[in-house]
Amino acid sequence: MARRRRVAKLTWRETWPIGATFIVLFSIGAWGIWFLNPVAPMTKVLAPSEDAVIPWANLELERPVLFAAPLPSGQSADFFIEREHDGWVTVAFASCRRCYRAGHYTQAGQIVCKRCNEPMERVARGQLPGSEQDCKHVPIPIERSGGDVIVRAQAVADAFARWYAPVVADNAEKPRGKEK
Repeated sequence: MARRRRVAKLTWRETWPIGATFIVLFSIGAWGIWFLNPVAPMTKVLAPSEDAVIPWANLELERPVLFAAPLPSGQSADFFIEREHDGWVTVAFASCRRCYRAGHYTQAGQIVCKRCNEPMERVARGQLPGSEQDCKHVPIPIERSGGDVIVRAQAVADAFARWYAPVVADNAEKPRGKEK
């Protein structure tokens, strides 16, 4: 005896709660992603030999303001300005010397190395980074004039030439292919 196959036929009246539930859950998820994920800060691109000037009042606590400065060598250097809780202003390159070509991104108000996927360390105040190529922010000298924080284009170019140019040159000399 052959069994007869039953086919369930659902009507619109029976299936609309399933569709409505899906739409509500999708809307809640989309709302959560839109409102709970912070917007990535925009990078202000400077003109050649343009100084970065930002009013002290515009610096939010622990929110880096990103800049891209063209260098005389034709490269571009990304750096940030950030105000800390104690009133100190940090200005440093956004990419570390070890992972310079990998770049960076911001997450929860911190600059994160794309290669290491961890927040980069800050050099202690008044100290310079060591000679090793580590994943630390390299500071850039600043000036304060009135209510403004000023980062001179020449200071960015000089700091890049001192800390990054040897790394870029070493990477350019290495042959592309299998690395040991």
